[in-house]
Amino acid sequence: MTIAISPGKIILLGEHGVIYGKPCLSMAISLKVAVNVEIGNSYMVNMQPMDGKRHTYIKKAVEMIWDGKPLEITTFSQIPSASGLGSSAAITTAVVAALLKMKNDFSKMKVAENSFEIEYNVQGRASPNDTSTCSYGKAILVKNERQDGYLWSFSKGGNSWFIYPFEIPQMEIVIGATGIKGKTPQLIKKISKFINSSSFAKDLLNEMETLVLNGEKALKKNDMVEFGEIMNEDQKILRIFGASTKEIEKLISTAIKAGAYGAKLTGAGGGGSIIAIGGNPEKIADAIKKRGRDAYIVMPDKEGVKVW
Repeated sequence: MTIAISPGKIILLGEHGVIYGKPCLSMAISLKVAVNVEIGNSYMVNMQPMDGKRHTYIKKAVEMIWDGKPLEITTFSQIPSASGLGSSAAITTAVVAALLKMKNDFSKMKVAENSFEIEYNVQGRASPNDTSTCSYGKAILVKNERQDGYLWSFSKGGNSWFIYPFEIPQMEIVIGATGIKGKTPQLIKKISKFINSSSFAKDLLNEMETLVLNGEKALKKNDMVEFGEIMNEDQKILRIFGASTKEIEKLISTAIKAGAYGAKLTGAGGGGSIIAIGGNPEKIADAIKKRGRDAYIVMPDKEGVKVW
């Protein structure tokens, strides 16, 4: 029996841009996914036959990594699916970690490498941001340039990503769930068409890059008010890209009225969740709950993927 636990993630700044080699700032969160993997008589997931549609990422992980006897896999998740909180990345990294451990080949870098390949294969186009965040834990800054101190790097589709550890201040983030499942591959495809056909969209990517780098500086100063303002500017760009929705905007407005310094969608958008920061996270979470939506207050995860 092998057990692996992986944190979920939120993207603080830079989603969508990171797919095109732009910087991105992300944080692993205290909501987790766990998997239990055992040798069995046939391939099963949660006592059901492993299926390519229902268990897409798990099946792909098994196909890419495992060459032994059939496996019985059990999953447990605190992360709502298709919520922008890294549920697919967390389940992928947890399964990959367990399989690598069973082959005596586990390391966080190898988990990140294999998990990125799986997400890229399933989604058609992806960045290593989510799976690296879940693998490493804490917080990471993704850049397209090599500097001292990076953890690991990837190249794919003409883009390069260098993964840097980021010392994030102790902070509480409010997550508000729209209750609408986001469709990451479809959104990536839609926004890709916009970016590839418009110089204006490319200018927006450059503006987003500046916001990420300014956000990095604000967090290093522990200036949450400034960081919140940068989050609001980032959301404007995501809105223009078409990643936002009416429900996302309503929750953002609710958070701001409740005292949030800044609020934005996290992940691909099209549904999913928002994140907000402010001096009174409980008040912000309560305001979201009064709208009939789930709200969570999360802290940075400190460990990343773990395996026994």
